[in-house]
Amino acid sequence: MKESNWRIEHNCPQCGAPVTLNEADRILLCPYCRTKLYLVPGDCFRYYIPPPAGPSPDTIYIPYRRMKGLSYSVEESGVSNRFIDTSMAATPLRGIPYSLGFRPQVFALKFVSPHTEGIFLDPHAPPPGTAVIPESLVSYVSAQASTLSGSSTPPPPSFLNAFIGEMFSVIYTPAYRENNTLYDSVLRRPVCSLKTGDLDRLLASRTPQNWKIEFIATLCPECGWDLQGEKDALVMICKNCSSAWKYRGNKFERVTFTAITSGDTASHYLPFWRMKAQIAGITLDSYADLIRLGNLPKAVTHTFEETPLYFWCPAFKVNPALFLRWARQMTIYQREGTRGDLVPGTHLSPVTLPISEAEKSISIMIADIVTDKRGIYPLLHQIRIILTECLLEYHPFIERHRELIHANMHLSLDKKSLAFGVRL
Repeated sequence: MKESNWRIEHNCPQCGAPVTLNEADRILLCPYCRTKLYLVPGDCFRYYIPPPAGPSPDTIYIPYRRMKGLSYSVEESGVSNRFIDTSMAATPLRGIPYSLGFRPQVFALKFVSPHTEGIFLDPHAPPPGTAVIPESLVSYVSAQASTLSGSSTPPPPSFLNAFIGEMFSVIYTPAYRENNTLYDSVLRRPVCSLKTGDLDRLLASRTPQNWKIEFIATLCPECGWDLQGEKDALVMICKNCSSAWKYRGNKFERVTFTAITSGDTASHYLPFWRMKAQIAGITLDSYADLIRLGNLPKAVTHTFEETPLYFWCPAFKVNPALFLRWARQMTIYQREGTRGDLVPGTHLSPVTLPISEAEKSISIMIADIVTDKRGIYPLLHQIRIILTECLLEYHPFIERHRELIHANMHLSLDKKSLAFGVRL
């Protein structure tokens, strides 16, 4: 598995040995004592860049919000997509660089804990919506791209924005204060001038923090067996009792899943979310409704009128164009196949996209499938989607030299796209 270019250094909670993690890792596997633990942050993961001179109680840590994921915008011409990977200053201090740039990739990061020495400024309240579905971030990135390219033409207005698979965290960069100037601890040069009382007001408004990472044993709650999964897996598999689990709240919660069988010998099983939803604002209850919406080349029959409509999307990360293509193809074909209850004895690709993120793809799929764009696009913001059913499906793929082929649908997926998805 290809690793990301972020390095987080930590010590094994069991033996104290140094462990290096990647940004997407959710499992700590100690190479010395073989301890395997699941990482659980508080509200989000918080990292800091260690100052070159070493930790000090006088070090001031400036917060930046890191957002990374697949961005979709519905415009008059159709659905556009981009991959967003940016950091934004989360402090009202004027003169602070708006982004950390490549700094987090150059330095080894550490988790912020209650025992970390220094003064951590509170992240400033984000723009409305950015903490959950950062629609304003899409507009911000589009404006920045236009500015950097020298274009004076503003980005086209959008009917709907969606940010899927977001990885949200807070990164702190070290600084120190001399007189009325704030200096960068890494470059040892001025960052900004401080007006009287600026920094003091920020320090006075800080709230008590108890940031820490919890480590949970990866044992099956059903039978006590070791749960299996890649380091970045969000769903763990117990091959002893054939169950699947995700961490939610303060415990592991069972995930309903199934495996689609195939007459061919499949070497890989890739995960997909199958979703059923109540949709208000547009008639979309049956497969026949989908045929009408997308003007699909199929005759509307009584069977299709009675067939419930499901939406599919990958439960793993790939580039935004490929993600939408697979979601559209599987939703249009509605290929369910024969189901099996047992975990296949072949390679299971990890689930790296949670159902909470997959749910956001439904509105984008509707926008991508619909043919009456002029009539439907202005109504997209009025559509309300309530997820009523979700199922994790493992679909069989046959491995070829450079690609994986769906055993039932005979659609191909380049293996390099999966390797690239690990970095998303």
